[in-house]
Amino acid sequence: MACWGLEIIETNANPNIIISGWQQQKSICLGAMLVSFSAFLGSSLVGASLSIQRDKF
Repeated sequence: MACWGLEIIETNANPNIIISGWQQQKSICLGAMLVSFSAFLGSSLVGASLSIQRDKF
């Protein structure tokens, strides 16, 4: 999901592609949201994994 978000950001930040201003900003914001959401999910998964190992279920 993070790679997809970064791909959206890269595509819309390319000056060779002509996109209207608000569509470019919307797409860059969507890409940033995908990257941050996947980082949140990844850190939550690591935290839950460490918590389970500590509790020795």
